[in-house]
Amino acid sequence: MKITYASFDEVPSFKAASTHILANCRLAMRRHTLSLLSLGDVVLPSVAGFCHAPLAIRERNYLRRGEAFREYVHQHLRASRPDVFHFRTPWEGLLAGRLKLPNVYEVNGLPSIELPYHYRGSSPRLLAVMQSWEQACLEQANAIVCPSERIRQCLLNRYDIPDPSRISVIPNGYDPVSWHPRPIQTLPLKAVYIGTLSAWQGILWAIKGFVPLRGQVTLDIYGTATRKLAKYAEKRIIRHGLEGHVRLLSPLHRVDLNQRLRHYHIGLAPLMKTERNADQGCCPVKIMDYLNHGLVTVASDLAVVRAMVTDGDNGILYQPNCLHAFIAAMQGLADGGTEAISTLSGQARASLSRFPTWDQCSERMLTVYGQISSNA
Repeated sequence: MKITYASFDEVPSFKAASTHILANCRLAMRRHTLSLLSLGDVVLPSVAGFCHAPLAIRERNYLRRGEAFREYVHQHLRASRPDVFHFRTPWEGLLAGRLKLPNVYEVNGLPSIELPYHYRGSSPRLLAVMQSWEQACLEQANAIVCPSERIRQCLLNRYDIPDPSRISVIPNGYDPVSWHPRPIQTLPLKAVYIGTLSAWQGILWAIKGFVPLRGQVTLDIYGTATRKLAKYAEKRIIRHGLEGHVRLLSPLHRVDLNQRLRHYHIGLAPLMKTERNADQGCCPVKIMDYLNHGLVTVASDLAVVRAMVTDGDNGILYQPNCLHAFIAAMQGLADGGTEAISTLSGQARASLSRFPTWDQCSERMLTVYGQISSNA
């Protein structure tokens, strides 16, 4: 089978999207011929069955970048005519209908919802156009894949999908790491955050919560951000007098991340209650990473989080957008002592059995490809 996987995302990168995309490709490249088209200027090594062809776009305007990527993918598809075309955004996805290709639409996020979080000047007209494109992609898709039940419900509520059985939920996974319970000697507890510094992630909001936790909990932020956001984060740390208690660090490659996470006790996922998180939904890779390393996840009590974290079992949930509730959750862990943290840590690691590994996720994606190809 010849597969083209196209995504308007940078690959490789520190972001979870890159981790997700490469994990999806893992088994397909071993058993079939797969071409990965992405943004970026780093070419992943070619191996039997796999070719990475990134496009470096220096254009800063979002719309012009999207148009350039669409034309790039269009040229590739006309030349290759794959058996299955896998896409993640309407920028490349509208080509599936135009070229009449068997296709799968993987919906991790919807531009009509997410654009205002990245570009404040996004006009209602632009968002309406994006939503119409999303509708067109959903109508023409032979299969639709999303990583959470919340996103599936969003698609059914927001769009006209005549056959909901075409939607498969394949959550994010993990690569198992060796883990041994770590004795906790004394305070302070060590908390960590991995991911972007985008406002909807909530980590910049959460920094202030560490003021009353000084001496009890420290925080290391391995953040992906624009220069402007990074400077803003640094200013917040200084403004609240948290130098030495909260550190803003460079994002880590996955191998380095696996080495670092084992040294922490708590993993943060302070998602804000926004349309992006509460209505559209997501499936945070960071939470899978925390559980994999036996970290106690402290996260906002949203449906997408409850699908992964059970309060008092493998983590602690608090009322979203409430700083007092966040502080109380963290203070409770500090007051609970080392025994309570050790117990929750073991339960966090044990809860992994409820979730698929990345290999199992990749296997499920191959099943979707097979169904599309056989019905073409």
